[in-house]
Amino acid sequence: MKTYLLIVLSLYSLVAFGADNKGEEKHVKGTFLVEIPSYMSFEQAKREALIKAQNQAIENAFGSTVSSRNQIIVSNKNGHSSTNFLSISEGEVRGVWLGDKEEPKFDRVFQDGKDWLNVTVNGIAREIIHAGIQFEVETLKFAPDRKLKTTNFKNGDDFFLYFRSPVDGFLTVFMFDVTSNQVFCMLPYQSSGTGSYPITHDEDYFLFAPSKAHPDDGQVDEVVLTCSEESKEELSEIYVVFSPNYYAKVGAKHGQQQLTEDLVLPSSLDYQSFNKWLIKYQQKDDAMQIKRIPLQIQRN
Repeated sequence: MKTYLLIVLSLYSLVAFGADNKGEEKHVKGTFLVEIPSYMSFEQAKREALIKAQNQAIENAFGSTVSSRNQIIVSNKNGHSSTNFLSISEGEVRGVWLGDKEEPKFDRVFQDGKDWLNVTVNGIAREIIHAGIQFEVETLKFAPDRKLKTTNFKNGDDFFLYFRSPVDGFLTVFMFDVTSNQVFCMLPYQSSGTGSYPITHDEDYFLFAPSKAHPDDGQVDEVVLTCSEESKEELSEIYVVFSPNYYAKVGAKHGQQQLTEDLVLPSSLDYQSFNKWLIKYQQKDDAMQIKRIPLQIQRN
């Protein structure tokens, strides 16, 4: 009989960053004011403003880099060809957000017929010195197939995660529910009893898919994403934590809950405890990388 992990979500998300080789760490603060366009929900605006506020804090501390790429565009219209030269500048902040010292503050203001959002962040950031391990990770639905990658899900959709690394290492995966302030432990699997999931270099991993399981996986959890009955659309955040060095995931405060014969709510802990663990390990392990993936979940 299949056992499903039921993840009930009502979330907003942060930003997908990767921690790189260790540089200077600083306590940073930042604010960002943004107008909320009519087509954007408040939760989406919070996510966008939070990303920009974190980037602003990092840029104030470590600066940014600007790179250029050139592109030649050749077009043909009515038998006449033309060639255009396009130069594009791209900027990146020279640091990575490690974690919050205080929870972000969101202030919404209506002024002169416009909807404004001001976000304030207070956290720890690390300067980027060298590029880190370039692993691949994608969220999938319907089937464990990379052609089905997406960050947009419907209520009741199956969830899969693709992962591939150029080096051996150890992986954990979490999901953060802001409404309940709980972080769900998704990988290692609930029955494994191990601190992290071992990764072999240059191998494809389709996680939460029994049909793609590796010999030592044991019982593979299958994940179904849902949102509350009151919501038409909700946002979520996946934390993918990888390091070439062994580490153990943060301990859960609440064990898994058997909701029905087939549905299980995975073990979890409060966000504050998770955030402290994340900062502590990144400060100890300069090779640890974090990628955060925003998901959108809609009711049918």
